[in-house]
Amino acid sequence: MRKFRDKMRYFDFYLFVPYIVLCCIGAVMVYSASSINLSYAGASTNTYLMKQLIYVVMGLGCIFFSIMIPTKKLAHRNFIMIGFFALVILLLYAKFFTTAVNGANGWINLKLFSFQPAELCKLYLVLFMAQLVSNREYSVSTLNIKPSRKPAVLVVILLCLVLIEPDLGGFSINAFIVLLMYFASGRDYRKSLLYLSGILGSIIVVVQLLRFWDPAPLKGTKIEYMYARLTAFYNPFKVSSTSGQQLINSYYAISNGGLFGVGLGNSVQKRGYLPEPYTDFIIAIISEELGAIGVMVVLLLITWIILRIFLIGIRANSSYETMICYGIGTFMGVETLFNIGAVNGLLPITGVTFPFVSYGGSSMIVLSLALGIVINISINQKKNRK
Repeated sequence: MRKFRDKMRYFDFYLFVPYIVLCCIGAVMVYSASSINLSYAGASTNTYLMKQLIYVVMGLGCIFFSIMIPTKKLAHRNFIMIGFFALVILLLYAKFFTTAVNGANGWINLKLFSFQPAELCKLYLVLFMAQLVSNREYSVSTLNIKPSRKPAVLVVILLCLVLIEPDLGGFSINAFIVLLMYFASGRDYRKSLLYLSGILGSIIVVVQLLRFWDPAPLKGTKIEYMYARLTAFYNPFKVSSTSGQQLINSYYAISNGGLFGVGLGNSVQKRGYLPEPYTDFIIAIISEELGAIGVMVVLLLITWIILRIFLIGIRANSSYETMICYGIGTFMGVETLFNIGAVNGLLPITGVTFPFVSYGGSSMIVLSLALGIVINISINQKKNRK
């Protein structure tokens, strides 16, 4: 208890307050986006609101749990290896022993919520890459030993297991976390930037070439479902009655909202037009009901959190803590960009949720654990300065 009180003396409210505000906005908007369809179905209009509030409370518990764990323990070899094998088992179980949802076997039903191992994989890869990079720097600079490349195999295994679910969104975010943390650790920033530009350019070229590919041989498979989402990205109005429906109704919601919105609870698109609007397309409902002003408030809050995380990483005393902050900042930043890009049609729909706002237990718990780790690093910095 004394240790907890000591931690609270140096608690980082600059991170915690925006987090709480985003969670509150998320709870209100989840209720607004879900209640009308629940009433049509004759169910309780508070169903998703109560679940989201439970997730928020669980998230708060995860934050306070994280600040009590010494960051050095997260870098221990036993933690890294146990975490790897646990994730492999969870990802394999999700793939082969669960029912597919929206074409992917990525969810494990825990009754209270459906858990996504790919979400936990994001945080694990941040911790693993931070430990890997910091050890590499120590080996090269202090002992003049060429670092082993064997740990990279573990990263590739996890990425492949996420990809075969198939979870393209989860794979992309996990891959971005690994790539950006690896490039951020390099001494030759020009070469790192060149490599990263080449990878992004290759992805863009492949996506464009897929426009001319005939998916007929894969009809009825899960890959056809993924390709349908890509087709909706190219021209949603061409497939308006199928895979393009979600994006088109997102356009309508954004257009209806304008600058100030139509008012909280008055969205038209949530009334059966936009499928599951309380999940990855909740920003479209915020745009319709609260307008561009409401969306800007949400984006400013998440941007503040991300920039604050990077600032804490810059101030960190060890390369390990620096890389953790860079990784978690990248994690939240990429998720935000993927979600906003999908809602606006700038990126293919991948089912990525908006941090702390969209409905979902896995996302809330993992992101809260990640934020708690950063707050813990911030607390240690303040204590050291004192």
